[in-house]
Amino acid sequence: MAANDHEHQDLNQHYDHQHSPEQSQEHSHDHRHSSGPIDPNRRLSQEGPHGLGETEEQHALHSQLPPKNTWGLNASQESALFYFWMASSLCCLIAAAALGSYYHAWGHSFIGCMSAFMVLHWAAWLQTATGMAQRASWVRDEGDLVTRRQYLYLAVRLNRLMLPTAIVGLATFCQAYARRGQLKDLAYWLLFLIVFIWNIVFCVMNAYNNISWESSRLEYEDPDHPYRVGRLAILGLGSPHRKDGQSEKEMEGKEA
Repeated sequence: MAANDHEHQDLNQHYDHQHSPEQSQEHSHDHRHSSGPIDPNRRLSQEGPHGLGETEEQHALHSQLPPKNTWGLNASQESALFYFWMASSLCCLIAAAALGSYYHAWGHSFIGCMSAFMVLHWAAWLQTATGMAQRASWVRDEGDLVTRRQYLYLAVRLNRLMLPTAIVGLATFCQAYARRGQLKDLAYWLLFLIVFIWNIVFCVMNAYNNISWESSRLEYEDPDHPYRVGRLAILGLGSPHRKDGQSEKEMEGKEA
């Protein structure tokens, strides 16, 4: 799955500084007659022709900027490696959950499976986080849509790793804690509780700070993309293809 093919939509809410009527009129006049480079620190403005304080010429430059070059494997190799690490880590976690019920946390089989899970899980996590850091907003041109789509895809993929891991950790913790009197193994259920906590916390932070934020900002440039439905993107799922190519805002306006 190529990272260039994935993006998301949602309306981003930004707020301009308050201006007087004279300042607002002058501000709007300057934007309409400006043809210089796009300001990466721009803010939303209802005064501009596109709602971003840009002229049509400035907005057209977004599709002409070359994507940011990053080091590492190509998209297909990198994705294949990630999903191998992800599947292997989940298998090791499930195996550790099953073996821990019989051999306890001090058993060699449980220690081996849990250690393998930690290595594989964090390898996949760091691989994706490194790719996101290479494409983050502080190192890219905000007009580079290709790099921004790649960043959003990696953020969605990170939740694909953490959400299933959190579910396995929670399910194992619940049954282990309910049988704590029989198992008499504090480390067993406590380990899976920690696995659940760190994954669900990172999952929520990633959903709010990365997926929702980036998808909202991309909605203006391309409202029709595989991750335009925020709730599905947070779950790591793509959105149904919209054949008419219209955004939800346009459809709501027509219905109104």
